[in-house]
Amino acid sequence: MSQYKKDVIERTIRTAIQAAAAAVFAVWIQAGSFGQIEWSVVWQVAVFAAGASLLMALAAKPIGDPNSGSFLPPQ
Repeated sequence: MSQYKKDVIERTIRTAIQAAAAAVFAVWIQAGSFGQIEWSVVWQVAVFAAGASLLMALAAKPIGDPNSGSFLPPQ
């Protein structure tokens, strides 16, 4: 597996986890109780954020470092 693919997978998973964590807290505050959390909303947020991260990394390939999902130029 190429370094680019590894980087994109890592970015996508990391973004999904961060978005899910933020969504849990936001939905928990809104629901008023941890037991009242609508988990489908949390997963929707996580999947949307992961998709956006994936698309950004794909868009960055021809612009930035070809071995990374970053828009920054190679060092």
